[in-house]
Amino acid sequence: MIVIKSPVDLENLLLKSRVDNKKIGFVATMGALHGGHISLIERSKIENDTTVCSIFINPKQFNNSNDLENYPKPIENDLKLLTEVGTDIIFLPNYEDIYPETYIEPEINLYGLDNVLEGLIRPGHFKGVALVVKRLFDCVKPDIAYFGQKDYQQTLVIKEIVKQFNIPTEVAVCNILRDENGLAMSSRNIRLNNEQREHASFIYNMLLQLKEDVKVLTIKDALIKAENVLLKEEGVQIDYLTIVNPQTLLPEESLTTENSSLALVVVNYFGVRLLDNIYI
Repeated sequence: MIVIKSPVDLENLLLKSRVDNKKIGFVATMGALHGGHISLIERSKIENDTTVCSIFINPKQFNNSNDLENYPKPIENDLKLLTEVGTDIIFLPNYEDIYPETYIEPEINLYGLDNVLEGLIRPGHFKGVALVVKRLFDCVKPDIAYFGQKDYQQTLVIKEIVKQFNIPTEVAVCNILRDENGLAMSSRNIRLNNEQREHASFIYNMLLQLKEDVKVLTIKDALIKAENVLLKEEGVQIDYLTIVNPQTLLPEESLTTENSSLALVVVNYFGVRLLDNIYI
């Protein structure tokens, strides 16, 4: 395992892989790693010759300074996990490495993807995501980059960036990894105590029930039932719960057997925002 902070040093190190036509896989993270991240790295190691994992907490995607301040930063544990899984290269840039004085923000049009759902609640968040992912792709130049389905809207934004800037990187969206109780793995889960984390299984259970309910109820009625289930739980606020078209993120009015739909939920549970989704 090699730890690199400089983008120039990273480029020089990866040059031999490119000359030898070896495939480079990439997993971008903000640290506070969990089993979901590790599963992305494991898949990358299977499908590529070299796997790079970055840890960079990107200030540009936080519209709330408290959220940035409270974001977990267990770097020693992160490095231990990356070593154990056999990560080839760990990229640990500083802010000045990603956004040097000479950096000029590119013009990015997300065509409305940044103005719905998470974008409404976190203005500017997806522009920040787009900027940092493009910059990281410029540094790593991966053949394949791996992202989790949990942050579904983010994966659409990243695919749009790849398309918009003709970046020769395949975006692989990987299944959500869950705790034994069904809770989607997230870096924010460590802010829950053990009892809260175990009980948070109600979110995934609600999604599973919603998937069954839309078979016999209208979307509107099924969502009302699901919202009532969530609001019965102590410490819960619903940021949103919706069923959307997976490509446009527009709300579905009815379901068809020809195309899949996606149920998305964000629950604020004792002050911790928990995202989850499931195909309907």
